[in-house]
Amino acid sequence: MEKKLSLFVIAIFILISEVYAMEPPKHVVLLGASVGRSWHIEDLPARIGIQNYRFEYVSAYQFDKTEALQRILQRSGNKSDAIFIKECAAYFPRDQVQYQAQMKKWVELCKEARVIPIPTTVVPVIKGGSLQLRAKETIKWLLGKPTLESRLDGLLQYNDWIRSFAKKEGLAILDLEAALRTNEEDRSLRIDLHSGDGLHLNKKAYDLLDRIVLPTLEHAFRKNLRNK
Repeated sequence: MEKKLSLFVIAIFILISEVYAMEPPKHVVLLGASVGRSWHIEDLPARIGIQNYRFEYVSAYQFDKTEALQRILQRSGNKSDAIFIKECAAYFPRDQVQYQAQMKKWVELCKEARVIPIPTTVVPVIKGGSLQLRAKETIKWLLGKPTLESRLDGLLQYNDWIRSFAKKEGLAILDLEAALRTNEEDRSLRIDLHSGDGLHLNKKAYDLLDRIVLPTLEHAFRKNLRNK
């Protein structure tokens, strides 16, 4: 009797394992601009050795990503299970109230489509930099154009709101800022992580971002199960 029970348990275990192995990988979309494009997130499974997720990058080179998001959500095929909604430092500083309203709208659109929304914090920019870069920033300031300093102030305010909003809504976030900032007190981009302009990232930065994707997704899907 005990032998039969043991064989039955083993058979059930094998069956469950086979069912999970047959499940298609979850489809995750990264909706963003230049930082998203250069990340090559579609190659992430090969880089970190996973098979249960597949990734797609969709470009939207403006802050308002409503049209691009709607196209993703309205697909008849290649439907997404989760979407990273990412903004770029280049869109700051601007109207925070408008930005917040748009993110709320995008989250609701995802929920209506039964797709998990995962807001991201904005990648910070550097402070200081080379003499040449500081000279360029001075010229921008004299011309009344956004500088790295003004971008940083605006995007950090937005990131604080993203964390607060996600907590209230029970959402996971992809915290790009936390992965790349200098430290908790100095939240500017680490000086060794930009490509030369103080804003765009180098390979070392993308390697750091690779490490936070899987834990974030696992957290997001667990939250989604609990919220059902």
